[in-house]
Amino acid sequence: MNRIAARLICVLAIGALAVPSRAQDERLADVVYMDQPTGIELAVYVANWPALAPYIDRLKASQAKAVEADLYQRLAAPDVSDGELNLLAQLEWRRGALDAADVAVDRAVALKPRQALNAFQKAMVTFAHLRQASGIYEQWTWQERTQDAYQHTFDLDPRNVSARYYLAYSYMNTPWYGGGDSEKALALSEGGIALGQIGFYAVRADAHRLRGELDAAHADYDTAIKLKVIKLGGLLDAAREELARRQWDRAKRYLDWAVHCRPDATTAYEGLGDYYVAVNDTAQARQSYETALQRDSKNESVKTKLAGL
Repeated sequence: MNRIAARLICVLAIGALAVPSRAQDERLADVVYMDQPTGIELAVYVANWPALAPYIDRLKASQAKAVEADLYQRLAAPDVSDGELNLLAQLEWRRGALDAADVAVDRAVALKPRQALNAFQKAMVTFAHLRQASGIYEQWTWQERTQDAYQHTFDLDPRNVSARYYLAYSYMNTPWYGGGDSEKALALSEGGIALGQIGFYAVRADAHRLRGELDAAHADYDTAIKLKVIKLGGLLDAAREELARRQWDRAKRYLDWAVHCRPDATTAYEGLGDYYVAVNDTAQARQSYETALQRDSKNESVKTKLAGL
């Protein structure tokens, strides 16, 4: 496999993480969710650019189109701020206007190149391009640009959770011959933990598991659960591996936590159904698979498993 194909493994692995939950309101306020970001939070905008407060208030009042129109008018103003341009870029890429988002974020970066949030927004816009890319070379190109943008964000602000997260999983999900490096993934995770960013216990658990360091992985998954942290994809992968090793109690503990934290997630209930099949509890398996289908009626994998009971 050549370097481009190897990097595309990372494209597919990380790209899958970026889809926002269809039921964000079902998430629990006291749980730390380690996911791809869906944008800069409104409170962060106000904290870093207080003058944006009127825009933010209107966004909270569901006036996004009006805010976007006003920001467009500000584009020609000689005193337009990087914060206004950053916010406009976010509104644009979220609705799929990526060319317009490029223009806005590039101007924000040019105005304040040392502002880490501008670099972060550039990474978000670039990632949006990656998710729309088709064909090996186009995907590879946007993956390279996305990783570079996140690396630049991280260089400006090592406390940026999303940049550290993206880089860690890039190193984890890419084979060594494509630039992957599990040691770097582990170091990034440990750096986050050292900063008090408890979500990285879940990330470090994934890194240890991928390195075959199961005792360390188990300890980190347990710590993550104790601290109310979840990285859904990694936890479900870990649960499947524990089922394969016939470690029923550990697999069940992981799956129960996944269902508790993500009651919207079809994959969590499917995993729970797989556990009940493994322990020969057909009634509970059926109930779990039926619950999974309630969340995604088109899931063929679950349909097949349910039909086979």
